[in-house]
Amino acid sequence: MTAKDEHFNDSIVNEVILEDMKKNRIDHMKYLPGMEVLESDVMDQVIAAMDAYDYDQYTQADVRAALAHDNRTPEDFKALLSPAALPLLEEIAQAAQLETRKHFGNSVYMFTPIYISNYCENYCIYCGFNCHNKINRARLNADEIDREMEAIAQTGLQEILILTGESRSMSDVEYIGEACKIARKYFKVIGLEVYPMNSDEYAYLHECGADYVTVFQESYNSDKYETLHLAGHKRIFPYRVNAQERALKGGMRGVGFAALLGLDDFRKDAFATGYHAYLLQKKYPHAEIAFSCPRLRPIINNDRINPKDVHERQLLQVVCAYRLFMPFASITVSTRENARVRDNLVSIAATKISAGVSTGIGSHVDDIEDKGDDQFEISDGRSVDEVYNALLEHDLQPVMSDYIYV
Repeated sequence: MTAKDEHFNDSIVNEVILEDMKKNRIDHMKYLPGMEVLESDVMDQVIAAMDAYDYDQYTQADVRAALAHDNRTPEDFKALLSPAALPLLEEIAQAAQLETRKHFGNSVYMFTPIYISNYCENYCIYCGFNCHNKINRARLNADEIDREMEAIAQTGLQEILILTGESRSMSDVEYIGEACKIARKYFKVIGLEVYPMNSDEYAYLHECGADYVTVFQESYNSDKYETLHLAGHKRIFPYRVNAQERALKGGMRGVGFAALLGLDDFRKDAFATGYHAYLLQKKYPHAEIAFSCPRLRPIINNDRINPKDVHERQLLQVVCAYRLFMPFASITVSTRENARVRDNLVSIAATKISAGVSTGIGSHVDDIEDKGDDQFEISDGRSVDEVYNALLEHDLQPVMSDYIYV
């Protein structure tokens, strides 16, 4: 059988699975047993505001008014994300750069992700880790995590982001907590990008050493979300939306927000992402807020994803709008983008960049035998030293960490 025949047969199998799931889908708006329900109206406020957002009604006069304000309102944020803002992108970028320099100087923070498991129980049709995708699955044990982290620390990095596939059975809370304890031996700042949890579980991971939690909502359009997440706990839309608030209740000092730009209407998703962060910042003033701005990338064994085009100018528009709306927020630029785009964004408005990145399992130490496949293809494979030197060449100051534990 040829590779083409295997791909064709896999496609048929996936179609059968898809049809079967359509008949047996759980309600994506109802919590499952064991999921913590918050007494919070933040999600309702975000969705209502997003649904009411008509970006075509804004004019260049609205955009200029937003640029003229010292403190931008949600209405200003809407104008900055509108199509009317694109012809003024140069002015917007200059304003965003001034705001960035005002609050962050020329500092850019460096980190790297470490994927410790790619087992997943969700069926998300755009993700390389989805449970029906035929990839090499792997899960690092404690010794392998230690060796991977030691190798990363030797590059000079002092911040790490721990990631897993979304599988409680293969990556339970205690397993992630152990990874946090190991990370504390080597790093000053520890982030998590794992499956959403209850507030008591976030509290446990905070005790183990985790500082912040990032959750990609993917899309805030619940109808679109339902068609993209066919099975697994990730299908439950409100539980995911409220993850950051549960993390803050669990004691995390920071939370990160992101929509996967290209899954749906990127302007509405970007607005909902920013407004969600804005409401939680008002409700929890101590919280450190961060944004990521990922665009959809190709994944293994899936040629069915047709992302709605988000071009470089539109990506820059989103990043600058975040900066002008929430000037103190950290903004991360992903290796989904190529080196040129990333360098441009950190020169203007982004304040955090990853380096030495792999999205596979066991990729930092050569003698780990059971390696797992990547989640997606990266576009910027530069090493830590290469990214560090590129920042210097752009008159930026690479920062490994600004936290001191006593």
